[in-house]
Amino acid sequence: MTALNTPRLCQLLATSALLGALLAPAASAFAADATVRLEISGLRNDKGDVGCLLFSAADGYPEDHAKAHREIRVPIAAERASCVFSELKPGTYAAIAFHDENRSGKMDKNFVGMPTEGYMASNSVRPKLSAPGFKEASFVVKPGAVTTQSLTIGY
Repeated sequence: MTALNTPRLCQLLATSALLGALLAPAASAFAADATVRLEISGLRNDKGDVGCLLFSAADGYPEDHAKAHREIRVPIAAERASCVFSELKPGTYAAIAFHDENRSGKMDKNFVGMPTEGYMASNSVRPKLSAPGFKEASFVVKPGAVTTQSLTIGY
């Protein structure tokens, strides 16, 4: 067996620590460098705004604002809007966009629970008799990618 060379070991440890310190910011930037862009069309007017919710898990999808990974509201121009979620970690997401004509902050519904404002889920999922499911609306976001979903709002 050879004796442990203490100065050489110290040098290796110092070099490893320096490399780790230099690479850590790059690794964390890489971990959250993806973007999701929702291009929304088919809005019936420019009243109100568009609410977009992005979910990273099925829990709460599509309506629980508190369980959304992120939520943004954007203005409408020429019956179109665009929601951009940046600095995302790669993974599986599902989104929902709704036309909040009265700016109530939520999707309004009638007495039987059917939406009275337009909406569309990612992957253009819009079941007639139920809320869209996370699995059918989910899509994969890859590192460094801009993932675009074109959503035509239905009423």
